[in-house]
Amino acid sequence: MAVISELVVVRSEPLCAESPISLEDEVRTPVGRFYVRNNFAVPAAVPALTIGGAVRRPFRLTPEELGRLPRRRLSTTLECAGNGRSFMSPAVAGEEWRLGAVSTGAWEGIALADLLDRAGVEAGAVEVLFHGADGFARSLPLERALHPDTLLADRLNGEALRPEHGAPLRLLVPGWYGMASVKWLSAVEVLTEPFEGHFQRERYVIAGRPVREMRVRALILDPPAGAGVRRARQTVRGLAWTGTGRVTALELSDDGGATWIAARLCGLPRDYTWRRWECEWEPSRSGPATLLARAADSSGERQPLEPVWNALGYCYNTAVPHPLTVI
Repeated sequence: MAVISELVVVRSEPLCAESPISLEDEVRTPVGRFYVRNNFAVPAAVPALTIGGAVRRPFRLTPEELGRLPRRRLSTTLECAGNGRSFMSPAVAGEEWRLGAVSTGAWEGIALADLLDRAGVEAGAVEVLFHGADGFARSLPLERALHPDTLLADRLNGEALRPEHGAPLRLLVPGWYGMASVKWLSAVEVLTEPFEGHFQRERYVIAGRPVREMRVRALILDPPAGAGVRRARQTVRGLAWTGTGRVTALELSDDGGATWIAARLCGLPRDYTWRRWECEWEPSRSGPATLLARAADSSGERQPLEPVWNALGYCYNTAVPHPLTVI
């Protein structure tokens, strides 16, 4: 994998690039280190957003008009559904993401529900379809589209969206994998029948069902994988997140999961964003060592230790071995 600036490039055209997770120990990912996942080339700027379909009052808004509407700010972790695909065995087709297709940012925009209310959703509506100017399209159930935290975002970490992140306007669906947060948004279409498009029925699916919420996952960041560490008591640090509720527990193992040490979750719990954790660990012997970290969330989900395989390589959240050398 090549490194451009601070991103690790998985594919150059269209751009798919990981955040360098060895640096990813901040609550908020700087924009220059925010992962990028594009299915197509970055399109020309969208002149206006169209809201239509099964609505009583269709309308169009320019980016300038959108900028004058009431604003919301929301911090959320965004993860590519293929994050971790390279660890799947047997291997599957697709971008060979390791673990860096995840980032957290402070987003700003307009609540989608406000615009749908203005348009007047017709009785019988079941989904809302989002068209990207690049040709990507995906839908949400009407209930999720009307959720107050579903935003049309035009700013990230206090600055206008950059082209690679969907400028001038993108959808933001907190808690769901990144494919739901359609970039370069050109049209919002209310539907009375479920959407059957390529990225809804043939890609971003597992066993025929569209991928949705992020699965609970923990990463070890410090010490970094492959590092040499002293045979002494030390602090292991990392991040954990989930798309269903909040992370409630974190455990660390150095014996393949036979025994576990409870870690400490740092800071206050917050919806939608990753949480830092720390765990005191003392190696029992010198030589090779392998750590595992697993998280659990408030929905009752816990990271699996055994790989869960699917043909397209989505939602891989198995605890990944973290090799070290004790010296």
